[in-house]
Amino acid sequence: MDRKGLHINIGTKESVAAAERVIGEIAPALGFNWVVLGVTGRFAYQSHPECGEPDSMDAAGARRLAKVARGNGITLVPEYNCLGHQSFQEKAHALLRAHPEFNEAPEMDMHAFSFHNFYSWCPNRMGVYEIVFDLIDELIEAFEAKSLHVGMDEVFVLGECPQCKRTPNAQLFAKAVNDIHGHVVGKRGLEMMMWGDRLLPPSTGFSMWERSNNETEGALDLVPGDIVMCDWHYEVMPSDDYPSVRYFQQKGFRVWPGGWNEEPAVKRLIEVARRDDAGKMLGYMATTWVPVTELAKALSGEPFEEGKDGNVVKVAACVKLGARMIRD
Repeated sequence: MDRKGLHINIGTKESVAAAERVIGEIAPALGFNWVVLGVTGRFAYQSHPECGEPDSMDAAGARRLAKVARGNGITLVPEYNCLGHQSFQEKAHALLRAHPEFNEAPEMDMHAFSFHNFYSWCPNRMGVYEIVFDLIDELIEAFEAKSLHVGMDEVFVLGECPQCKRTPNAQLFAKAVNDIHGHVVGKRGLEMMMWGDRLLPPSTGFSMWERSNNETEGALDLVPGDIVMCDWHYEVMPSDDYPSVRYFQQKGFRVWPGGWNEEPAVKRLIEVARRDDAGKMLGYMATTWVPVTELAKALSGEPFEEGKDGNVVKVAACVKLGARMIRD
C-alpha cells in the first residue's frame, strides 16, 4: 500500500497550527505519507476574496504547511470541493453566497430530501469555472501542489435548472468532471483525484450516500481514465464485501479506498482492498470529518472537548487502526 493517506479539514486560521502538527508530527509518526487537506472556502483568496469564508488561512499559512509536509516526507494534496456540497441545507457556502446566479436549484427546499441535502453549482454556467479555476490556481500555487482533490461527492442536486433539465445527469456530471480535468490536468499538469461515490451504480449494493441515486453512474465511461478514484465507504456491508474496489479497477481507474469512524468497516475495507488489488489499488486513506484541533489532541492522547456528535474518539481510534494495518 504505497499511498498511506490521512484526510483532514482546515477550519479557521486558528486551526492552521493544529493542521501543521498533524502534518509534521502525528501523520509521519503513524506512518502516513500522504495528507489530503480539505480547504474549499477556508482560504483567503486574492483573485476573488468574496469566495473565501471569514478568518481563513492565507497563502503564507498554506506555504508553511507545504514546507512542513515536504520536510517530513508527506505529499500534501489540497482539496477544493466541486459541483456539489455548496451549502449546508439552504445555508450557502462562500461561492454561492457571493454568486447565487450559479446555483443549480435556488428554489429547491433543502429540507425536503434530508438534513444532508446540499446545493450544487450549475455545470452549464461557464462563468462559474472562470472563478473556480482562479481559486484552484491559487491553491495550487500556495501549496506548490502536484495533485489536487476536486471533491465531487454526494451530488444530489443536478439537472434542475432550465439549462440542465433536458440533459441526462450522467452527461451533466461528466461535463463537470471533464471541464475541471481540462484545467487541473490539461492546463496545470497535476494529478486529479475525486470521490468516486456518484460513479457507482446502485447494483453495487451501497447506500444512496455511497453510490449514485440520480443516474450519474454512467459518467464513469465518459471521463478520463487517469483520475484517481477515492472510494470512500463508512459502513460494514451486509455482504462483507466492497465491490467498488474491483469495479473501478476493471474500468481502468486507479482506486484509493477510504474509511472513517467504524472499526469493523475500516478493517474489512482494507482487507478487501488488499485482496482485490489488480494493480491499480493505491493504498488506503483514513478520513476524519472532525475539527482538526480536536483530532490532533485525540491522536496524541491529550484531553480535549468532544463534539456534539461524539465522533472524535471513534475517528481517532479508526485512524490508528488503519495506520497499523497499512504499516503491516
